[in-house]
Amino acid sequence: MKRLVVPIIALTLFIPTQRADALFGVGLKYVGDSFSVGEWSDGTTLYSLSGSGFDGAALGGLFVYIDAIPFIDLEASFEMSGAPYDLEFQNSVTSLPATKFGWTRLSTYYTARKEVFGLGLPILGGGAIHVGGGINSHQTSKLADLDMMSGIIGDLATGGEGMKLESQVEDFVKNKDNWIEGSGVHLQAGLQMKVLTFNAFVNYRITMAEDVVPDAKSFSSIWAGLAFGL
Repeated sequence: MKRLVVPIIALTLFIPTQRADALFGVGLKYVGDSFSVGEWSDGTTLYSLSGSGFDGAALGGLFVYIDAIPFIDLEASFEMSGAPYDLEFQNSVTSLPATKFGWTRLSTYYTARKEVFGLGLPILGGGAIHVGGGINSHQTSKLADLDMMSGIIGDLATGGEGMKLESQVEDFVKNKDNWIEGSGVHLQAGLQMKVLTFNAFVNYRITMAEDVVPDAKSFSSIWAGLAFGL
């Protein structure tokens, strides 16, 4: 079934359809990512680390769209998605209590979409089903590992006197060298509804990009947004 998705979307981009009134707009959206990262652990004779893993991530972002171009619509969005997880780090001398860490994704999506058919929704003002695809780029935070924690905390054999873990973690996150960059392509399908002067969107998206979600070459997302249309 997945093998048919790309040719079907490519074909529909060239099939004429009845278009709604030309619009452009800007809005806010909620994003929920679907994937799973299992528990992990690492260690030596001196140190040990374990992460709790997490299922999915969520947050939101901004998007703009243009419906005024013949045959095709354009959409650009910036979004952030994140998930918390527990981390435990210890050695033979001392240990830290379980610490909350977070995995974060910062992404930009550019999408070309095609109206497949319109929907008669007189009370809401009309709607349409779209399919499309595009390109994307990402920055994701590294999962905590033994080298990372050793660099943040320093030599725990001294007992960590004077160590401020929160500020150390903050400095680590702000360092661009500790983020992973990636890019890829995506496919998207969803519903656009006009509600008075607003446009509501609900979309399902498959992102095919390596080095974004740990140990995965793709992940799916559902995003819903509300935009002010002009």
